[in-house]
Amino acid sequence: MSRAPMLSNPVRARRRESGVLALTVALLLAVMAAAAFGMHRAAGMDVQAVSAEYDRRSAAYLAEAGVAAGKWYNQIKCGNAVPSAFSLVPGATLNINVAKVAPHQIAVSATATTAAGSTSTLVRNPIDIYNLGSTEQKALGGGVRDTYIDASLTAPKNTDTSLVLSSQSNALLFWDTKDIPKDSMVLSAFLTLVQNGSSGEKRTVNLHRVTTQWDDKATWTTPRPGVAWNGGDYDPQVIASFDARSDSSYTLDLTALVSAWYNGTQPVYGMLLRLPNPGQGVTFYSREAPTVQEPALNVTFSKLCP
Repeated sequence: MSRAPMLSNPVRARRRESGVLALTVALLLAVMAAAAFGMHRAAGMDVQAVSAEYDRRSAAYLAEAGVAAGKWYNQIKCGNAVPSAFSLVPGATLNINVAKVAPHQIAVSATATTAAGSTSTLVRNPIDIYNLGSTEQKALGGGVRDTYIDASLTAPKNTDTSLVLSSQSNALLFWDTKDIPKDSMVLSAFLTLVQNGSSGEKRTVNLHRVTTQWDDKATWTTPRPGVAWNGGDYDPQVIASFDARSDSSYTLDLTALVSAWYNGTQPVYGMLLRLPNPGQGVTFYSREAPTVQEPALNVTFSKLCP
């Protein structure tokens, strides 16, 4: 019986190398396939996780909206009517419970359930309720003063009928909030300024919150006796800005600033007007001018519900 011829060592070596290479490639392909499967599964799990998180957040947002709706509805009705359920989005439910816990105070709880079944409950207690169905408006008149300060002048200008703004002069205006009744909520506050004469091309005017107490004898170098400053101390954040062009009036929304004054979160030191761009000038009427031209700060507010 004949034997199969023996392979030479080089041939056996080449076949062995080919087998090892094939095994390596097969293992690599298997690892790649496993990795691809794992990535695909992980991606599916990530999508599911994101979807679940989105649904949970949707429920939380709906509950937050429910508390806001309960508060608003009671402020419109002043606690005389309470909503019980809403359907804000298809398939979702929102149940709101309101209880009066003290005079002009309520507790609101809202439970939201999404179409996918996520649920969130939010409770706010206590909440002050203001009578938004009945608002009042006043032109503030308490402690009113204004002036302009000029780097080239040492005497105060508080009796002038104009507030002059330029590269070397700023205007100061002040109202206190004592005309707003206690336990009120400021809904809006608008400052009206009337320009005195045309400024030709536009002049950008910025309004800032003053950070130092001053009186009507303020100058460029001193806000009041015994205290120094340089052209006014003010917060660099611009509260309001407008472009003055011609002899007309301008209305600025100062609701946030006046609310902060009234609530005590910012000291009541008034406001400063300045021109951010050099080489310009513009003039406005002061409180010494006729009533229809003087600066006015009109505030709308509501009182606490009984």
